[in-house]
This record gives sequence, structure tokens and C-alpha cells, in this order.
Amino acid sequence: MDESILNPEIIKRCNPGMTDFGSGNILALTSQCLRNAKQPSDCQVCAEACPLDAIKIEMMHRPNVSTDCIKCGYCVSICPLNALAATTRTIQQVIRLLLQATLRVDQLTITCQRTYALLRLESESSDPQYALDQLALLDQAQATENLFVLPCLAMLTPELWFLVLNEIGVSRIQELDVLLPLEQCLLCPVNSKGHVEDDFADAIDTAERWSGQVVNIICEAKEIPQYHKADIRQYLASDQEVNRRGIFSGFVKELKLTLDETTRTGNRAADETIKNRARRDTINRTVLAEGSRAPTSGPDQPLIVPVRQALIEAIGRNPANAGRIRLMVSESDPLLCDGCGNCVQVCPLHARQLIDGKAYADSLYCLGCSACIQECPQSACQFKQISGKTFLLHN
Repeated sequence: MDESILNPEIIKRCNPGMTDFGSGNILALTSQCLRNAKQPSDCQVCAEACPLDAIKIEMMHRPNVSTDCIKCGYCVSICPLNALAATTRTIQQVIRLLLQATLRVDQLTITCQRTYALLRLESESSDPQYALDQLALLDQAQATENLFVLPCLAMLTPELWFLVLNEIGVSRIQELDVLLPLEQCLLCPVNSKGHVEDDFADAIDTAERWSGQVVNIICEAKEIPQYHKADIRQYLASDQEVNRRGIFSGFVKELKLTLDETTRTGNRAADETIKNRARRDTINRTVLAEGSRAPTSGPDQPLIVPVRQALIEAIGRNPANAGRIRLMVSESDPLLCDGCGNCVQVCPLHARQLIDGKAYADSLYCLGCSACIQECPQSACQFKQISGKTFLLHN
């Protein structure tokens, strides 16, 4: 590993915590963490994966994120129970922003804050022009909402990549691109342990198999679709035209673009209202609509994490993809289960319960974390594979 990627200047300038998206802290959610169950687990996945070892675990307490954290969000996706979250951009907000993006553009590009940060560093070098041109293109793409910027591509789970790909043919979006300059991950502090690029590549591959769609990898900002965003005030302040005839014709052209853009914005707002209403209706196609599955009140009510809920809602919007989705959840062999209840106690999401002296798991809530399998003294708990069709209601 090239130790230069941990150069203090690189870490400081490439820190998404310096941006609006990633500012704030990363916190462990007590209600979901395996280390906080009634019978705590010794899970250390987040601490082992953290690129700067900023997650500390003392005794059997929940993870504590230190000030060394660069807020890349990698731990958010690597946790088997989605128990880590950014305070300023929760998973729910990321989901909402991604879905909004699929309604607004035909071709969406996703990139990371490191792309911006490394280009800014390069723009201060002896040959800055390429970096400055790239930054201008990125700013323009963001202004026209064709670019969605994350702290790190590894922040998205397979479910969240699927969330976007699943909308192709359902919403306005027709293509999903990822902007990843060549060898950028090699220069990134998030990849200090050498596996982050492989991890988000695996997540994308899973989402592609589930959706039957493909994510296109692009290396330069010029490959992002560029649309003009009208701005009469900025045009009049520029020195593009030097004669009166040119100023007048340019003004008329810019005014026409502005009116066209206003019309498109109004039409898009109406379309978004219709699509969002349709999205809410799709819940009725899934098990989320079953009143009998609604959690009861109390400390032991089942918890459905945002990523699982988003996946099920996506299946409802495009049921054709349901059969491709494969998930691992737990089940109990009733012949081996002695009703000791250990698995019920250790499940942080309360996805298990005892019924007539036997333990059962609800696939709506179970994320297959394996805590129950490790705890069961009779080896009655085991994994099973389910299809996305499991979450659809069949009339």
C-alpha cells in the first residue's frame, strides 16, 4: 500500500465532512446495533472496516466514532443491520434524494466527494487547466441535477443501487452512470485498507443482477450529459457579446431558454406529484400494507430498517424485478427448536418471536445478520434464501 494516500493534506482536503453532505457525525443507532441486544454480540464489522480505524469499541458497548472519522459513510453500508448513520444525511434522506433524482433527469450520474476534492488539489498544481475544466463541468452538471454527489460510492448498499436501477422504465430516468476517474480510489484515504473499491463494485454487481440493468462507468466529466441552465442576469454580466445586435439576439435567446425551462419545471413538478402519488399506492402491492404485520407497541416491537423498507417499496413499483432478487434470512427448524428463546433475545430487530413454544423469524424484518444462528444451542436456526416475490401480496 502506498502510504502517501494517508498524507495529512490529502485526508484534510478529501474529507467529505468539509462539505454540506457529509458534515455532522456518524452515530451508532442503539436500537439496531448487535452489541446492544438483550444478549449482546461481539460484532466488530464496522471497526474492522473503517479505513482510518476511527471506530472504537470498548468492552461490550456500542461503537464509538472518534474525531479521526473522515465521514466517508463506508461503515453505513458495511454494517449488517444498517445501525450506523450520518446525523446530517440519514439513510432515509439519501433514499428520498435518490428517488427525486430519478424523476428529474433522463440520465443520472453518481460520483463521490473525492472526485471534487482531488480535482481541487490538482487545480492548485503547476498545470491546473484540466482540473479547472473538469470542475466547471461538474458544477454545471450539478446545477442541472444530472449529477448526484455522495461522500463515497461505498456508502450505498446493493439495495440503494437497485433503488435507482429499478426506476429505469418506471420513472423518467433511462440510464445510470458512475463517474470514477482512473485510479482515483488508489489515491483515496477511504481505500487505505485496499478493499473499498471491490466492495462497492460488488454492491453494484448485485444491483445489476437484481434489476437486469447496467451501471455505466465513465472517467471524465465531459461524458456527463450537459444541459444549459438559463440565467439572463449572468448572461448580461458576461462579455460574450460585444455589439448591440449580438447583445439583443443573445438576450432573446436566453429569454426563450428561460421560458422553456420554466415550462419544463412546471410540467416536471406536476409529473413528480403524480409519480409520488403512484409510489405511495405501490405499497399496497407489498406486505407493508398488511395490517397484521404492523408492529405492536412496546420495547420489543419489530424494527424494519430503512434500506429493507426502500427495497420492498421498489419491488412494489416494479414487480417484474422481484423474481431476480435473492436475500438471505433466518428460519428455525421446528423439529430441533426447544423454545429456549435465545434467538429471540439476541435479535436486535426483534424479528423473532416464540409461538406455542417454537421460535419463528419474520422475513419482513430479518436481515440475516446470523446472530440467532450463532446463539442457538440446538443448531435449529439456519439461513434460507428467499426471493423478492416473498414481499409481494398475491390476490
